[in-house]
Amino acid sequence: MVEYKKKLGNVAFGGAWSEELLVRNALSEVMTVLHRAADECTERDVSDGTLMDALGYVRDNVEKGPMLVAGLQESLLEPNQSLRQEAVKRYVSMIAQWAGV
Repeated sequence: MVEYKKKLGNVAFGGAWSEELLVRNALSEVMTVLHRAADECTERDVSDGTLMDALGYVRDNVEKGPMLVAGLQESLLEPNQSLRQEAVKRYVSMIAQWAGV
């Protein structure tokens, strides 16, 4: 994300389009982290710093973010692996819908 921001900083002109590119890039990175967590949550504890950063972004920048993050975090506590993955994937899908990606 920072490197992408640097590249745009070298552009002599900017405007709304450059800010939109930053938001889209951030959302893309966040969704990649969330999808990886959903795919791997049956095999390992995915609650690491990267996931927490992604969830912080969702909480702060997506409508209904706090509610969606709370639901996803609760889903990660489900002891049944299959149910856990199903619930996490459902919340990741809802986050994608609310984020418009």
